[in-house]
Amino acid sequence: MAMVAGLALAACSSSPDDSAPAIKLVQTPVEAPESARRPCAPLLSELPEEGDLSEREVVDKWGNDRMAVKICDQRRAGAVAAIDAANAALRQASERQHEP
Repeated sequence: MAMVAGLALAACSSSPDDSAPAIKLVQTPVEAPESARRPCAPLLSELPEEGDLSEREVVDKWGNDRMAVKICDQRRAGAVAAIDAANAALRQASERQHEP
């Protein structure tokens, strides 16, 4: 029984002539998400030419503009996170490629 186990292990072992598998690394372009490419200005409220706004209208427009800026900041943060993650993955792949 020990002889059969020894033969099985010998059959599974690799020879010293086995070369490492070929790996081709391809760099992919880092792109910002489309949502981050949208301009923020259209999100902001338009003001009337004559400037006559009630106190309530000022509060509403200010709140809407504040929310628009927060949404735009979230999109921009998403773009930065996506680019940072892609660049980190490329760095890791490049480091692995140059390891002995």
